[in-house]
Amino acid sequence: MKTDDTTVNGVRIGGAEAAEERSTRSIDLPSGAHAQVRKGYGRDLMRAQRAAVGGDASAVIFALIAEVARVDGCKIVYEDVLEMDLADVMALQAEVIDENFDRPPQRASQVSSNSDSQSRN
Repeated sequence: MKTDDTTVNGVRIGGAEAAEERSTRSIDLPSGAHAQVRKGYGRDLMRAQRAAVGGDASAVIFALIAEVARVDGCKIVYEDVLEMDLADVMALQAEVIDENFDRPPQRASQVSSNSDSQSRN
């Protein structure tokens, strides 16, 4: 059996790292630390929800950061995120949200060609 085929509780182990490495973005944090943020999956959200006791939405985001980010090459846990500088947390939060949540397309602004809508001063 190849390591690519091995799963624990439905989560594939071995071989998944190469795919995750391809979908990883790197950012420099305001503190000077270097972070890698990978694309998230449903299993990451499930783990984050389990880690965030009480279901607080902010706690889930912090736990999700811990699931999908590495700082200076090291895995981090929820408590690490709680102890980070606010600027670093905000940068990681923005990166995690931008990577994992699609935004609705912006509507093109309509140019008003009606002369009645223009101000006459």
